Amino acid sequence: MKPVTVIAAATGALLCVIAFSTIAADPSPGQREFNARCAMCHGASARGDGWLAENLIRRPPSLRELKKKNGGVFPREQIARTVDGRISIKAHGPSEMPAWGTVYKTEIETAAGSRRGVREEDEINISYRIQVLIEYLATQQD
Repeated sequence: MKPVTVIAAATGALLCVIAFSTIAADPSPGQREFNARCAMCHGASARGDGWLAENLIRRPPSLRELKKKNGGVFPREQIARTVDGRISIKAHGPSEMPAWGTVYKTEIETAAGSRRGVREEDEINISYRIQVLIEYLATQQD
């Protein structure tokens, strides 16, 4: 084999390795959602130690013990209701946590350029964002 061919083949192989390692290093949609919405309070490691945590009246809980605190079962539905926040639960009292469902809805409507109301595809988008976040949290349990 000619030296130029060997160098070209080696360069191509190296580029493939770099490309695949970059893809593997990309955060999942759920991790991106967590980093953008939750990490400021709950911390990058989801232990309740985000940079904003010390400024809150109540320290955010660790999200790494949700399964343990629920008898070994990861509480998907409860988390979905908490994250969405659009259905208030009076017995729980006021929450410092933003109602992300409302935030997502507002962002979608703003991006659409009007206050057109909630469409079915908007609700699907909101549900998707909440579900990928929940799936990410499920992988972070101690």
